[in-house]
Amino acid sequence: MSKKPCTHEYLAAGESGKVLMCRDCGVVHLHLQNISMRFEAEQFADLATLLTAAAKNMAKQPPENPNLRPKLTLVH
Repeated sequence: MSKKPCTHEYLAAGESGKVLMCRDCGVVHLHLQNISMRFEAEQFADLATLLTAAAKNMAKQPPENPNLRPKLTLVH
């Protein structure tokens, strides 16, 4: 039973972590400092959509109290 080892392709990397994918097995590896998580490609895409929506909502200032939290700057 010899299984071919995964070949990891970098999808993105930055100061906060990196995202790699093995296209042979369809697993996405998310590495954030001391945390590593593995996702099926569809699960990771759903998580990315969720996090994008959360980041956009964080950037909005609540109209009733603009000093409630510091403004978030999104860098694209």
